[in-house]
Amino acid sequence: MMYISNIGFYKEYILIKHKRGGGTLGIDKKDKVKKTNARIGLIIVLLSFLLSTTAIAFFLLYRDTIYDGVTIENLDVGGLSITEAQKKIRNHFDKLLEDGKIHFVYGDKVWHINSVDIGVTYDYISAVNKAYSIGREGNYFERLQEILSLYKMPHNIILKPIYDHKKVDSVIYNIQNVIDKPPKDATIRRKNGKFFIKDEEIGLVLNMDKTKLLLAEELNKYRVQNEITVELPVETVSPRITSESLSTIHELLGEYVTKFNAGNISRTENIRLAAKAINGTVLMPKETFSFNDIVGPRTRERGYKPAKVIFKGELVEGLGGGVCQASSTLYNAVLLSNLDIIERYKHTIPSTYVPKGRDATVSYGVLDFKFENSYANPIYIESYVRKNLIIVKIYGHKIYNKTVKIVSKVNEVVKRPIEIRYDNNLLEGQERIEQKGRDGYKVTTYKIIYENGKVIERKQISKDYYKPQKQIIVKGTKKLPVSNQEKIKSEEESSPSSENY
Repeated sequence: MMYISNIGFYKEYILIKHKRGGGTLGIDKKDKVKKTNARIGLIIVLLSFLLSTTAIAFFLLYRDTIYDGVTIENLDVGGLSITEAQKKIRNHFDKLLEDGKIHFVYGDKVWHINSVDIGVTYDYISAVNKAYSIGREGNYFERLQEILSLYKMPHNIILKPIYDHKKVDSVIYNIQNVIDKPPKDATIRRKNGKFFIKDEEIGLVLNMDKTKLLLAEELNKYRVQNEITVELPVETVSPRITSESLSTIHELLGEYVTKFNAGNISRTENIRLAAKAINGTVLMPKETFSFNDIVGPRTRERGYKPAKVIFKGELVEGLGGGVCQASSTLYNAVLLSNLDIIERYKHTIPSTYVPKGRDATVSYGVLDFKFENSYANPIYIESYVRKNLIIVKIYGHKIYNKTVKIVSKVNEVVKRPIEIRYDNNLLEGQERIEQKGRDGYKVTTYKIIYENGKVIERKQISKDYYKPQKQIIVKGTKKLPVSNQEKIKSEEESSPSSENY
């Protein structure tokens, strides 16, 4: 080998140098030779040691098995190939998983499942690959140092549990269906002039994400036990409305009443259905009331009937006619209760059941009436039909002694335009009204607030313009024959005079 030949060369070089008379003055040549030989021997020993160390290092660094001192969950896998190590740990840990039990606990309720039900196993491949990588990362000296350190301090790898997340979701959903209980709001109803309150119920909900996290943490304990318990994280859900908040409802804030023709059966039924839907509504502070959301679609399936409705300024037959009287009655009760209007639309023509400027038309999916509870306490809406009246009352808690008055002022009457048309089928001098028409109005509505009998606020609510509709008069242009004209004249002269009523 190179090392031996180099040593021989060096020894020969020293001997030649001494033969030629080299060396230190005053020292015996034999002593020099002995010392030189000793040095050469030491060098040979050192080089031999390096050679053997290099061979050992080469063997350690380039072996194709897991290094000694590496364990997986304290199971020795040193000296094994990747395939052998996987087989060994599978055989060992799969037996432990076969009898694995998982208990989900909430109160006195327990749900038992087997670990195989959710496909629990371990990530054997990652663990073995990690075991094989020990001592194979870094440079030459770093690797060697890590390999040698394993003899003093073994490296243990923790198995990572894996499972079927879809199966886990299914198990937890089934448990959730048993545990979850939606909260129930406290309710209030008014009967025979008195309020009756039913207490709220606290809700329960299983925290799905936290349950999965706890399960994952507990599954790590399979290293020391094959039976685990998960305490289910169940949270309480408070209801939106409590009996305490409803107990503040006891004073009338505002009311309004309108009349209708009870003889119109279809329209009366539509008004009754809308009033019934509104009745008993509770609105918490800052909540918004939507007429269309509360009353819902006006369909035959929900009992609504055809009756006259306003469409493009004309009265036509339509499903749910009369519902606008319910929304307009509610609108006026809301104004008198001093609540904030969010959305309101007037009719195209004035309504007969409320003053001009105080109507609120609705059309499901198109036009809505909305208002907000601007009080610090909940309000309650009572709405019902009695004979030919629809009555809406709003109750709550009055803090100040304030009263509200609504005033509508007609600023201008816009006279209906008149259009003359002619008809040659109508006799000359005769005429008929084809369209009666109507006047238009410009109206401003105000809210006046009184406190202890004094005006403290005057606020404009709306400015409405009801467009006029033209009147159409048709006049005849057809002339009578001369003989008929004389006959008519003669009959008029011979008949006694009379008055028309």
